[in-house]
Amino acid sequence: MSVYKNNSWGRTRQPKNLAGPHGTEATASANTDPSAATDGFATENQRYLHLYFENSESNNKTIEVYGYNHAFGVWFLLYDTAGTQVKFTNINNTSSYKVHEIAGVDRVFFKHTTHGSNAIVANDKFFAAGSTFQGS
Repeated sequence: MSVYKNNSWGRTRQPKNLAGPHGTEATASANTDPSAATDGFATENQRYLHLYFENSESNNKTIEVYGYNHAFGVWFLLYDTAGTQVKFTNINNTSSYKVHEIAGVDRVFFKHTTHGSNAIVANDKFFAAGSTFQGS
């Protein structure tokens, strides 16, 4: 007897890790812009993007977020529905958690824009998740 397994993306109350199973870190490409429709991570058309970044060093790092919409077929710097650019800037030996409303964005791409001396290192942590509801 077969068991039906729902594979639709559907609504999620709990944030769903975009990089894979819970605990999987997302990657940020160093100074590289997205170009292909398969770059980055699928948001599964979730309404909210949850981001966590922990900088393990005493320097400033920046991660910009790009969005992709299948209807347009182009990548763009991502701004949330309130008009705020989605990015982490100048995080110096600390951690930060942010939630942005990104309704309608099909994929996200993370670009590490700081210089080589402030590169993302193995001890840094970066996570991305999506959810239908804002709760954290």
